[in-house]
Amino acid sequence: MIRRMAVWLDRTDFARYALIPEELLPAWEGSEADDVIDEYVSALRPAGRRVLTLGAEPLSITWLAEYLTFARWCYADDDTGLPPAVRDASVSDGWEDVLSLELGGRYVLADAAYEADRTLDSLRGSGQPAEALRVEVPPGRYRVQSLVADPDPNTQFMLERLLPE
Repeated sequence: MIRRMAVWLDRTDFARYALIPEELLPAWEGSEADDVIDEYVSALRPAGRRVLTLGAEPLSITWLAEYLTFARWCYADDDTGLPPAVRDASVSDGWEDVLSLELGGRYVLADAAYEADRTLDSLRGSGQPAEALRVEVPPGRYRVQSLVADPDPNTQFMLERLLPE
């Protein structure tokens, strides 16, 4: 059995996660991210709000609020090495700038293809395992940076951090 320290969204069928502003969630149709399916990191602008998308591979994902970092599980025996890997990566010069965007407030991280009802049901706890995570981001302009963290030969996580500009 794999030991998990963080709450993970187990996988996306669509290979794309969306960081949906909470106020847009009730109208989310699940087709908004169709045009960015092949991008690892991108941003959409439905209803005048920026929506960060992460994906291109159906990997499990979690949010580490203290590091303003999304982690996608490539391979590992468990996730106990994730916090030290993120701490070590924070001083790495290997981060790649991907895009900049304004964020702030309450969001829901979910499979981009899920309609609002399915995501809302998961937030109410009726879905097991979790299919959505609540994410709060302090208001500001952020540079999104990506890095693959390989803390040991048997562990790899893809990281996307929000770096305040």
